[in-house]
Amino acid sequence: MSELLTSLKSEWNLAQGSALTRVPLYHQLYSVLKDSILNGTIEFDAQMPTEQQLAATFDVSRITAKRAMDELAAENLIARFRGKGSHVTYQYTPKPVRAPLVGMLENLAEMGKHSIVLVKSVEEVVPPADIRERLGLNERETAYKLVRVRSNEEGEPYAYYVSWTKGITKGFTKKNLEKTPRLNVIRDNGIKLTKIEQVLSAENASVRVSQDLDVEPGSALLSIRRQSHNESGEVVDVLDCLYNPKRFQYSMVLSVD
Repeated sequence: MSELLTSLKSEWNLAQGSALTRVPLYHQLYSVLKDSILNGTIEFDAQMPTEQQLAATFDVSRITAKRAMDELAAENLIARFRGKGSHVTYQYTPKPVRAPLVGMLENLAEMGKHSIVLVKSVEEVVPPADIRERLGLNERETAYKLVRVRSNEEGEPYAYYVSWTKGITKGFTKKNLEKTPRLNVIRDNGIKLTKIEQVLSAENASVRVSQDLDVEPGSALLSIRRQSHNESGEVVDVLDCLYNPKRFQYSMVLSVD
């Protein structure tokens, strides 16, 4: 409970510099508590701080704390039980990232602007035989192998990527790839992607991938193998993607003639 109160107090302090301070104290406290419930910080069925704890933490009166809690109860976000305290009744469900299959390159770049990328490794090495064949490389030619984990703006990981790219001469560094969309770096190398091919399937999460995607080993993941072609029709990039389906979905619109 002390950690929760510390987190709530931080949100309260941030709110003090906003327009929120122009509303009554009870509403300020209600807003901080409501936001924490709606975004899943205070989880379903968790016990809420008592009115006394809220009053002490936020330096408000017991009456102010009670009114804030009454507002939450009126919106059915919490249930109050005599002798048992108040518990969260709102069930938070993360909203999955949706990626349309139309306008592929533009949407991939846009999605990259609204997520967090962690580069696990980047190295220039000789690819395995199947990747060499797809990229048209001989047994001694190298390509850049990049392993990344992408999270949404709330910091929840939803994608695990392993990519192989040829023709790269600059910009493929951990620092640069964590702040710049990979497609932009590829373009900066003079590579123009003109066509993308995808195959969608399913795959069970390995121990390593499950740790990075915060799922149980063996969980079903959405699997996508993506091949990108340049203007000459050559495959210059092979990307294997694994997605947590609870946090990421592909959507498409099909027209019927």
